[in-house]
Amino acid sequence: MRISNFNLKMREKGFTLIELIMALAIGLVIMAAVYASVNMAQRSSTSVTRKVTTQQDVRAVLDIMAMEIRMASFNPNPQPLSTWDTIPTLATNANCPDVVRPCPGQTSPPSCRDYKGIQVAEANRMHISMDLNGNGSIGDVSNEHILYTYNAANNAIYRNVSCGGNQSILGGSEDSETKVINDSSTPLFEYFDRDGNPTTSIPNIRRIRINIIAQTKVKDMLTGKVRVISYTTDVLVKNHVLSL
Repeated sequence: MRISNFNLKMREKGFTLIELIMALAIGLVIMAAVYASVNMAQRSSTSVTRKVTTQQDVRAVLDIMAMEIRMASFNPNPQPLSTWDTIPTLATNANCPDVVRPCPGQTSPPSCRDYKGIQVAEANRMHISMDLNGNGSIGDVSNEHILYTYNAANNAIYRNVSCGGNQSILGGSEDSETKVINDSSTPLFEYFDRDGNPTTSIPNIRRIRINIIAQTKVKDMLTGKVRVISYTTDVLVKNHVLSL
């Protein structure tokens, strides 16, 4: 009986070297696949986060711009004939150059009353005014003058409140997650008349389109390219139509 047990034990074998190598190789393949899957998930998550950040930044700026532009020419004063004559002119706006232009054909103040609360309407620059406190005077309280400017060199949109200086609201910094890359074919602002035709006449403006082409700061980890997203919103300037 003892001899039989001894012979049985002698016949038991372990793993061969080839089997160990194969098992190790299979384990390495599985580990590599798991790592690749986790790494891809992390890259995808980071890319989505950056895209969402850009979307949130642009959407917030669009909402602010649309809200304020919608207030252009707001004037609750029942006798507003003198209201628009109180808009500061170039001569009194040393800290806010080119905010207000004179009437066509004029070289000196006062500014043109026909422009009312849209004193500048250009492709990448707009100055709006409003009488927030309804006292018949423009500029005596904050936020009654707002100048929006797009600077292509800095990839940024600036907001200038009451001639207090340009403040970047989107882009313009190395730390910014979002850049603005509008070009000549896609201006920041487009203006339309009552029939939906493009117009350069400020008194005829009835609708303003805001266009923002945004680019993420860094390249997408999955595609190796930066993400570019276009945003557009239209604003009806009802106060500009109704205000005298």
